[in-house]
Amino acid sequence: MSKDTHTPDPRADEAPLMSHEYDGIREYDNPLPGWWSGIFVLTVIFAGVYWYWYHAGGPGKSIHEKHAAKMQTYLAEKAEYERTHKFEVNDAVLADLAADVATLDAGGKLFMQHCVGCHLADGSGQTGPNLTDEYQIHGSSRLDLYTTIRDGVPAKGMISWGATMKERDMAALAVYVAAMRGKNLPGKVAEGGKVGAF
Repeated sequence: MSKDTHTPDPRADEAPLMSHEYDGIREYDNPLPGWWSGIFVLTVIFAGVYWYWYHAGGPGKSIHEKHAAKMQTYLAEKAEYERTHKFEVNDAVLADLAADVATLDAGGKLFMQHCVGCHLADGSGQTGPNLTDEYQIHGSSRLDLYTTIRDGVPAKGMISWGATMKERDMAALAVYVAAMRGKNLPGKVAEGGKVGAF
């Protein structure tokens, strides 16, 4: 006959056993610690206050309202900056931009968006002149190209981009067009005076 080796659980006097049993296992009815219950109650109260403060007419601003206010401030500051720091375009600025790869890439994208209908994707010309030869109809410099882009040539059907395009974008487009010069791709016959490559 074996001896009963069952050791009484020291917690038996602390908490009663629950009535359910699973696989011979019973559970003590231990309440949650007071500090845990207190934190839970505080989070519920906080959630209610937060909901009222930001979503149910309280004085707090939602993230959408904060974002809208910041965007309004940003746009006002941007407009003021552009007004007081106008981008000045001259031959020296265009020469510097011509050496900037990012500017040439931006100009290439603008060319593909706005110019291929008249000049074709490679610049060899269709309705507009061939931009890859060493001839230029209006002027001879990058600044003249910029002026042509900005003001257009209404008599020949080229629209003015000055009203719809920013100075920096027109400058990027001008240096991109200037970079095409000298490739001499077959296309529309040369027009204007010979000015050579940049």
